[in-house]
Amino acid sequence: MLKLPIPSMEGISTERLIFRHPVLEDRSWWMEYLNNAEAIRFMPFTVGSETNCTFFIQRSLDRIPHDGSCLNVVIERASNKPIGMIGLLTQELDGINELEIGYHLLPSAWGQGFATEAAMACKAFAKEHAFTSSVISLIDPGNLKSQAVAKRNGMHHEKDSVHRDEPVMVFRAELS
Repeated sequence: MLKLPIPSMEGISTERLIFRHPVLEDRSWWMEYLNNAEAIRFMPFTVGSETNCTFFIQRSLDRIPHDGSCLNVVIERASNKPIGMIGLLTQELDGINELEIGYHLLPSAWGQGFATEAAMACKAFAKEHAFTSSVISLIDPGNLKSQAVAKRNGMHHEKDSVHRDEPVMVFRAELS
């Protein structure tokens, strides 16, 4: 059973990162993500689409009043620059409401452990607030980098499924 609403992660911090809610003005830096074919290859977006960029951010903003979940902007403390969108999202999967840890990093931030650090913070936040007994990450079968992040976050491949008409691997971590 998933307890709603999800409290805000705005202001949560780790050793190197700070979470904050997105704003539409984040389009200016988030276009780096949409401009990179490798970054969006597992997403239904078009390279360089400002419309897709706005849609991505707006979808997170629309979730907040609905159930409290969202992808947060993650800021690197050392540079004070945004490096990605990471957070807790409610998802319906196989007829069950689940809490997903979702993560998307700018290509310039890849390979530095930021996704794992932020994903671990999301898992700890979910455990601390006892929203649910487990969290998931929905990952495209070809996305080996995201699978590695999930494994470093203590998740295991539970099953394969379909989400939004796309095949996904379901990684899960128990929080009890």
